[in-house]
Amino acid sequence: MFQKFCFKGKEEGVNLLVFGAVHGNEVAGVIALKRLVKEIEEKKIVINKGSLTVVPVCNIEANRLDVRQIDENLNRVMKFWENPKTYEQKIANELCCLIKDCDILLDLHSTHCKGDEPFVFCDYPKEMNLKLIDVIDVKYVLEGWPDIYAGQDVIEDYSTEKACFGFGKSGTTLECGYHKEEKAWEVAYNAVLNALGVFEIIEKENPKKVSKTHILMKNFVVKNREGCLLKNYKHLDRVKKGEEIARYDDGEVLVAQDDGYILLPNLEAEIGAEWYYFGVEKL
Repeated sequence: MFQKFCFKGKEEGVNLLVFGAVHGNEVAGVIALKRLVKEIEEKKIVINKGSLTVVPVCNIEANRLDVRQIDENLNRVMKFWENPKTYEQKIANELCCLIKDCDILLDLHSTHCKGDEPFVFCDYPKEMNLKLIDVIDVKYVLEGWPDIYAGQDVIEDYSTEKACFGFGKSGTTLECGYHKEEKAWEVAYNAVLNALGVFEIIEKENPKKVSKTHILMKNFVVKNREGCLLKNYKHLDRVKKGEEIARYDDGEVLVAQDDGYILLPNLEAEIGAEWYYFGVEKL
């Protein structure tokens, strides 16, 4: 259903898996990984230890149609399905086989607004995750994703990182910035190179570490009826406690619960989808 590329070094080492286009229209990872594969095949990059498995386009049909998904969000159904009923569930079964065989996954995503700041998720702070996050050239780290989904029955959350954790592996998700900007493609490409370097799969000096701001995710809001966000919010926009963020057509207003950040706002969210997330700086 998807194309994968496998490269193995002469010595034992870490098995790195990299995904692109889990969401079909998020193309920064696709562009970066196609470049990477070409350079490995041309021997401009040499795999010395361990192995690298690359899936440039996970959601083939959604990518072909330039849409996020076909039937449902692939990054909410990433587990084994005994009787898969949707296109994404069938893909999830194949991708989970790869996740089970890796040591660490780097899942490349991109965002939908010009100028979006790249960031990385740290859902499960295991040693390999922290080692990888340390060398990714982004300023922001989002933590607490599993906690905000625990105990609620609105949206099931089977992400790539949760799949890794369930299989006893490590996994990190990188949001590279706006997927149609070249700088997002470079963020994705450099992140994979740095991952290959830090795990000694290729010979590469570790990059200079970037000081990072850690943001603790506190909650998310599902749009449950017609309404709108009150500003053209961008990811990581700051808000003040009590600031009005969204208004439903029936007049109900949603406000910021504290000083913090608007995260992953969806200005065109459909009813039943995540509208925005809220987080605070982790001290």
